[in-house]
Amino acid sequence: MLLAVNTLYRYADDPNRIERIVWVSSDCQACFVVDIYNNSYPYPRQVVDIEEGIKDGTYIIDETDPWFRIVDLETMSEKEQKRWNQAKEVIRTIATSGFEPNIFLPNERAKLIQKASEQLGLSPSTIAKYLKRYWKRGKNFYALLSDLDSCGGAGKERKLIKKVGRRSKYASMHGEMVISDEVKRIFRIALDKYYYTAKPNKPSLRWAYEQMIKDYFAKEQKTESGILIPIVEEGSAIPTFGQFRYWFNKWRDPKREVLSREGARKFQQQYRPVLGSTQQDVYAPAAVYQIDATILDLNVVSAYKRSQILSRPVCYLVVDGYSHLIVGLHVSLESPSWAGGAMMALLNASEDKVEFCKRFGIEIREEEWPVSGVIPESILADRGEMLSSKALSTIEHLQIAVKNTPPFRPDWKPLVERYLGLVQQHAKPFIPGAVNKNAKERGERDTRLNASLTVEEVIKVLIKCVLHYNNHHHLSDYERDAHQIAENVPSIPIHLWNYGIQYKSGKLRRVSQDVLRFNLLPSDKATVSPKGIKWNGILYGCETALKEKWFVRARTKGSFKVDVSYDPRCVNQIYLRLGRNEYDVCYLLDSQSRYKDKSTDDIQFLLAMEQQEKAGFQGQEFGQRISLAAEIEEIVKEAVQKTKAETVPESNAKRLRDIRENRRQEKERNREQERIVLAGVKQPKVSAADTHEQEKENELPNHFELLKQLQQEGLYGNR
Repeated sequence: MLLAVNTLYRYADDPNRIERIVWVSSDCQACFVVDIYNNSYPYPRQVVDIEEGIKDGTYIIDETDPWFRIVDLETMSEKEQKRWNQAKEVIRTIATSGFEPNIFLPNERAKLIQKASEQLGLSPSTIAKYLKRYWKRGKNFYALLSDLDSCGGAGKERKLIKKVGRRSKYASMHGEMVISDEVKRIFRIALDKYYYTAKPNKPSLRWAYEQMIKDYFAKEQKTESGILIPIVEEGSAIPTFGQFRYWFNKWRDPKREVLSREGARKFQQQYRPVLGSTQQDVYAPAAVYQIDATILDLNVVSAYKRSQILSRPVCYLVVDGYSHLIVGLHVSLESPSWAGGAMMALLNASEDKVEFCKRFGIEIREEEWPVSGVIPESILADRGEMLSSKALSTIEHLQIAVKNTPPFRPDWKPLVERYLGLVQQHAKPFIPGAVNKNAKERGERDTRLNASLTVEEVIKVLIKCVLHYNNHHHLSDYERDAHQIAENVPSIPIHLWNYGIQYKSGKLRRVSQDVLRFNLLPSDKATVSPKGIKWNGILYGCETALKEKWFVRARTKGSFKVDVSYDPRCVNQIYLRLGRNEYDVCYLLDSQSRYKDKSTDDIQFLLAMEQQEKAGFQGQEFGQRISLAAEIEEIVKEAVQKTKAETVPESNAKRLRDIRENRRQEKERNREQERIVLAGVKQPKVSAADTHEQEKENELPNHFELLKQLQQEGLYGNR
């Protein structure tokens, strides 16, 4: 073992005794050592004795220097800097290597100390103190630094017998109090009772102090009206608010303060330590998709009747955790749910975006939004849509893992939460009917009255915003790895996606659109009726129904139900489920053309509007029917009165016997009255001879009348 200057060894039988070698002779036979914890000068030792002691275990080499310290020289005060420079000057004067080993010899050391005292103007005791510190603490100038940082008993509470701190500038009517252990106990009780409490108004520290004074340092006195009120007597000693605040700050625990006053949810969302990153669990595109919904800050109108306001739609976004690319979008009037939007957003995340944008009149290239047919390994959502059994069973068929965040923890999926707001920021200033914070202030116009866009037009705007974000937005807080930096990949979502697809897509999975639709589209029951397959008030037809004569069966044996799947975004066709893996496409009948290219939201609004109109017309019709009944009653009443007035007393038999004759005579009169004579035709003049001939003819029997009479008797009998 080679012993050198500053080697530390401690005694095996006394761990607290450590010696430092401060000088070794040139022949490595003798040395001087110093006890680093004892206030003494160095003393001589034989090197061989130390080496033997190390071999037999008497001494143990200590690799850690207890006096090692790292000092920030910039934090030193001017006084401390001056004292340090003074100590360094002493060492330069008598304790450098040129004065060794004489400085370790008592007689020579005394002479050198006296010389330095006369030269530097310092007392011999001060010089001796600097020398001992220099040798004990490692023979470097840092060893000469003072121990001011250890002064004052930091962290230790003192037992006080009188009030500490500066005196009050102005005299008080109350006496000063020494803060004893009992007063500290009262402080803690008051803080727990009045400050660390989950009250809605979040009481202040001043209020907690006042309540403490009332409870523990005031006396109750009766007023003239007999009411007990707390009174702090003049001259009595009470703690000041400054003392209360001092101990509050000394005991203050930020975590406990937030948990007790604002709750665990607020602490987890806004105050908890954020030591992780959203990228630590994602290693490639489509490894994790984050999904969430928000109610858009704008109002829309109906596509059928733009004067009808439909309130605010719900928007779903799906964001890739690796590249931050927005891969899916869905907007509807449905409340946030699995069938209402989450399922359709996931379906859109895997759809061909060229066809999707073309549906809304937007032409793009595939490389602008290249996520067709890709399904994720896992989905990160909140405890809403993805907790339904239907959602879990559907996704399990596609072998997609579902991860749900704890309640009220949107910070676990910050990407989608942030981009829901980011997308709206681009569009909101331009859209009439957008919601603003002053909307409910007095005198402000209701922004809902400005609504002008339909749901389809809102989707167009959002598609433009998504395309801009995916292809041009720079992610300033994205932490690229070494390979991305080496490849000079810009922190733009589309470039990160393409890089990940090329170099990190070992587990990328693709499925056909038919499989996705069959598993993700919502299902429902449709009714087969004689008029067609009726779903949601719409009639469809399909090849299977015609081949198997379903409509004939429905007309003869009654309607029946079948299982269908549908796309809420467009009702042009639905899918008839024929089995676990078979389906047939049902198309709109020609008579249902008004529903073409419409969404279920639009159709539901249309049907609701028609039902509302029907209810209004039924109310009008009901009023008219009442009026009609009154008019009929008036007519009948008048007719009955006239009939009674003109009735001649006759037997019932006679009245019934003359019905046929009465009917014939009435018909003759009606024919005469209803006879149509053209105004331009001149009637021929009838002479007296003609009139005489006509009378003779009338006297002759009428064969046609006799034949008609015989036929009636044959049919009805001689009644």
